[in-house]
Amino acid sequence: MTQPPPPVHPPQPPARPGLNPKKAIALVVGAAVVAFAIGGGTALLLQDDGDSGDDKPTVAKAPDTSPPASPSSTPESTPQQPDLKVGDTADISGEADVTAAALTYTDTGVKGIPEMLSSGQKWAVLDVKVCNTGKSSIVATPMPWSLAFAGGVRVESAGTNAGDLPQPLYPMDAMVAAGDCVRGNIAFQVPKEGRPERVLYSPEVVDEPVEWQVPKG
Repeated sequence: MTQPPPPVHPPQPPARPGLNPKKAIALVVGAAVVAFAIGGGTALLLQDDGDSGDDKPTVAKAPDTSPPASPSSTPESTPQQPDLKVGDTADISGEADVTAAALTYTDTGVKGIPEMLSSGQKWAVLDVKVCNTGKSSIVATPMPWSLAFAGGVRVESAGTNAGDLPQPLYPMDAMVAAGDCVRGNIAFQVPKEGRPERVLYSPEVVDEPVEWQVPKG
């Protein structure tokens, strides 16, 4: 009996050499490192080798790379206040135009209401004068006036108009017409020891107090 011929199979292409899995991983990682180095990427490759210890990331402020300001954008300097001493008059212009003078400061032999003084205090008075040089009426009160002592201590006006304080007293709320003036003594409860360094006048029409230097006595 004749044997049938063996089946004919289509020719197979030659097998490609196999790629070891470990070599494949090495090639992928190597390609990623090369791409990172060439492209200048910012990706962060983390690796845990078990020897990191207690190292922690640190954060620092980046240096300022903004261009320097042009000379035209430099703010203008603020004009300095005049050097005033007690007895001088200040000319103030702004939302209201006035002149203000701290004429005299007295803190010896001033009588007032003893019950209003705390322990270690005495009465002092400041003789001031304010004139309205503008075109509209203003209100004059003793509240903008204060005394500045060493160490940043400020003493505001006592706001009292009774007792044996030297007359005339500065009015509490006086309407001052254009061209008119108001003058009087403002009472202060000051420490028995020491004298103020400056007299301050801080009405709403100024950005910072007007100052008079007080003589040491």
